[in-house]
Amino acid sequence: MAREQLTDAFDDLKKLADQMEQDFFELVRGRMKAPSPGGKWKPLMDIYELEGQIVVKMEVPGIRKEDITIIQNGNRITISGRRELEDREQIHTYHQMEINYGEFERTVLVSDEFTLEDVVAEYREGFLLISAGKKPSRHVLSITER
Repeated sequence: MAREQLTDAFDDLKKLADQMEQDFFELVRGRMKAPSPGGKWKPLMDIYELEGQIVVKMEVPGIRKEDITIIQNGNRITISGRRELEDREQIHTYHQMEINYGEFERTVLVSDEFTLEDVVAEYREGFLLISAGKKPSRHVLSITER
């Protein structure tokens, strides 16, 4: 019985090694993108400042706004969601696959100079735009002698 379990374990290991080799060569040929840790992909994004606000602009075409979740926790904004692969049953063979599908997640750490109390999010032409205003600046007063 123990020999049978050992053989099964080696068979499983060989299958895993074969799959890793196949994935490696697909990656080298450019037919597959490397997944990020945890199997989630990371949409491209820009973070920039406008007059009095910070803006996070994330590229999320093909994703319904209902499939996007934005969670604010302290000075962190986590954006997650999912892009589904359409017509999966009808596709027999991929000749090239560069678009990421499945779950995605990005976390942005926002500086303390911005307030996350009035965060505004909008979805426009394949981009998610999240903006937050700056806190009123504090003035440091010096003590003068009289």
